[in-house]
Formats: sequence, C-alpha cells, structure tokens
Amino acid sequence: MWQYILESLQSLASLTGILYMVGGALLGVFFGALPGLSGGMVMTLILPVTYKMDPILALALFMALHVGSTCGGAIGSILLGIPGTSSSIATTWDGYEFTKKGDPVTPLSVTVVSNFFGILPGIIIAMFLAKWLADFGVKLGPFEYAAMIFCALALVIGLSGKSLVKGFVGVGFAVILSCVGTDPVLSKERFTFGVNGLWSGFPVVNMMLGLFAAKIIMMEYVRQSKTKDATKIKVERFRWPGKAIRENLLNIIISFFIGAFIGFLPGLGGPTSSVVAYTTNKSLAKDKENWGKGAIGGVFAPEVATKGGIGGAMIPMIALGIPGDIIMVQFMTVMESHEVHPGPGLMLDNPEMVYILYTAAFVASIFVFIVEALAMPLFPKFISLPYHYLYPAIIAISFLGAYMILSDYFSLLVAVMTCVLGLVMDNFDIPPMPFIMTYILANLFEKNIRQAIVGSTNGYLGFITRPVSLIFIVVGIGVLIVQTILPAIKRSKAAKAQA
Repeated sequence: MWQYILESLQSLASLTGILYMVGGALLGVFFGALPGLSGGMVMTLILPVTYKMDPILALALFMALHVGSTCGGAIGSILLGIPGTSSSIATTWDGYEFTKKGDPVTPLSVTVVSNFFGILPGIIIAMFLAKWLADFGVKLGPFEYAAMIFCALALVIGLSGKSLVKGFVGVGFAVILSCVGTDPVLSKERFTFGVNGLWSGFPVVNMMLGLFAAKIIMMEYVRQSKTKDATKIKVERFRWPGKAIRENLLNIIISFFIGAFIGFLPGLGGPTSSVVAYTTNKSLAKDKENWGKGAIGGVFAPEVATKGGIGGAMIPMIALGIPGDIIMVQFMTVMESHEVHPGPGLMLDNPEMVYILYTAAFVASIFVFIVEALAMPLFPKFISLPYHYLYPAIIAISFLGAYMILSDYFSLLVAVMTCVLGLVMDNFDIPPMPFIMTYILANLFEKNIRQAIVGSTNGYLGFITRPVSLIFIVVGIGVLIVQTILPAIKRSKAAKAQA
C-alpha cells in the first residue's frame, strides 16, 4: 500500500501535476461558491478533453475540482444565505446568521478546517474498506452481482426523490435507451435501425453534457438567477477556530460518521448527509435553542458530514463499480475512457489508479485549504461577479465537447436530445439520479442476469436460493416498500391533524 502511495505522490509532484491540482482547486472553489453553477458542471464540460489526457492527470484534476467545489459551496451559503451547492443548504441556517451579525470569518474559518475533519479520515477509511469490499466482490457470482445492482438501483429510486413513480419513470427511460447498441452477451447489434452512430449506444459523456451542463444552464437562464451584491460584506483573514473545535469535538465525530455512511449509500450524497448531521447534532446539543440563530455547531455538522461523504462515495465505485453519486459517475467515465474499469478487479489490475484517487484527494484537500485560507478576504468580490454572462459560453462548450467525442453531428444530436429530455424531466420533477445510474449499470445488470440464468439449472430461483443475492433483493424490496408506506403514513397524520 505505501509503495503505491509513494508512487502516486511522485506522479503528482511534477510541475504539470501541481498546476492541474492547483488549477482544479481554484476552479472548484470558484464554481462551487456560485449559486446555480458547480464543480460537477465544470467536470462535465472537461470530460471530452480527458480522452486525450494522461489518466493520472485527468483523475487528479477531477479530484481537485470535486474537493474544491464541495468546500466552496459553503461560501455563498454563509455570505449571501444562498447555497452554492445543494450540499450546503444546511450550512445556510446558522452560517448566514453570523454574517448578519457582522462576523462571517468565524463560520468561513470553520468550513475551511472542516475539509480536514471530513476528507482525510474518509480517505483513510476508504483505503482499508474498499480493499476488503473488493475482495468480497471478487467472490460474487452473476446472481449476487445482479442482485447487488438491483439493491443499489432500489436505494437510488427509493431515496433520491419524493415519488417512487417518478423515480421508476426515470429508470424506464434509461432502460429503453440502454437497449440501443450492442447486446452485452452476444455482441450483436440491436435497435440501431441502420444508424452507424448507434452501434456503441448513446455515449455517456454526451448524455451528461446535455443532461447536466446544458440543461442546468438553460434552467438558470430561464429563472434569471443572479447573485446578490456581496462587495459591502467585509471579510478579514482566516482565523484558526481552536476553541470551537474543542467545544464541538463530539459533533465533528458524529457528523463525520454520518457523512461517510450516507456517502457510501448510492443516490443520497451530501444534501442528505448534511441535513441528517445537522438535525442529529441539534437534538444532542446543550444549546439547541441557539441552533438556527448562529450556533457554530450548526456550521460544523453539515460541513464535516458533506466532506466525510467524499471518501464514503468512493468506496462502492472503486470496489464494486457502483457509483455513489453523480460525481462518481464522472470519475467512472474518465477511467473507462482509458480502459480502466472500476469494480472488484480494479484493485488487482490497476491498483495505481486507485491510490492516485486517494492521494489526489489528500493533496487536493491541502491545496483547497491553502487557497481558501489565503483568499478568504476576496470571497465577497468573486461571488458578486456577474457570472450569468458565462451562460452562453458554457452552453457553447457543452455542445462543442459533445461534437468532439466522435467528431460527428450525431454526438451533438445526442447532447441536444438529452438536454431536451432533461428539461422535460425537470418540468415533471423526475429525479435525474435514477436515470443516469440505471443507464450506467443497465448493461452490466442485464449481462449478469443472463449469465446467471444460462449457467444455472434452477433458473430465476437461484436468486432466492443463494443467501447473498437473497439478502440484496430483500434489502432492495424493503427500501421500496418503506418508501411507499412512509408517505402514506405522513399523509394520514397530516389529514388527522387538519381534522
């Protein structure tokens, strides 16, 4: 293990590697702080370029962007009361109260140090747990692997949106689109209708460019989102919050484990972990009446939980090939574009790639800490920039990147149609996570089901007679049942309360 860590540090220690990491950290913090934009959007725009990049540098750049944007999201929450990312919503509740009292430095300093309290322990846990989980995954047969994918998709459908029906609609769209291309078992064309561009199916990068980058910008343009003027807010230099750390040590520990656990579960991520950590620690706090009015514990809890989720989300992606969130889908896309396939065999076939991710996250957290600590007095200026003028450029880059994938107009058409699909889904409140997760995993799911049935004498009964696959199926069905019953119970209670 230490050999790979040292080799990873050596790879990142080059001038090019440092420039990529510093540039990624700066871009991530900047876009993460701006409401409506995010580091994930920048990563989506850069995806087409990574096809020609060194895979180590591409992963390092993406990790710096990811860490930077996750940490930068709190800046808008604290200074403007407008979260830069969905993961920073809970930070607004207490962080903005400090700014209204004339003390934005205290919560900003807490968010800076929360990088270490969340990211570093999360990466250490990922290093050990991913190896154990990968060893477990290697032993799984097609029955168990198919059942595990079913369980992951059930978690995504059940936990990522308010409506199961709408989640299943997104899954249905993804299944239909995933059937186009080449049969994963027989390697024969299907549903291509003679169109050469459909032989390999719809490119994932093009779909993400349309579904996330172009669609989000169009929606923001329609809403006419603009940042408030924050230039009048005075922010002094970074102050080490030693006293606040000592007083909130239990809060930090609880928030970290909540973030790491929820980050591990597919489809939940930062928005859920930050709220759960906030409510949990508020219920345990001695000064709970001050939470929501400017309690520093209310800043520690969501920030540490969000950062802890970074390492947690990496574990299933590395060990099992199942992305924990949309960002991990992008990491998988980069890796697969260089013939590096996440999953149980990754630790055996390409361990250097795994440790590049760990090391890059560690180094990125240091760079982000330095960037945020030094640039803190400048935060009000750059979040007040008229960033809506970037919208046309981002739209143009999205479609240009889509064209670059295969250098044909069909790739561009896929991005445009996916953008339209994303707008339709957004209009009907259909969550995008079940759609993109199902599209990524559908062929693997189908392949394992068909291989399991062909190689078994019991047919579909094998899913029930094998203990591991049965556990995954029961958990998946259980999540769907619970998410069906809970809304009905809440509606019943609300009706009784009104009566």
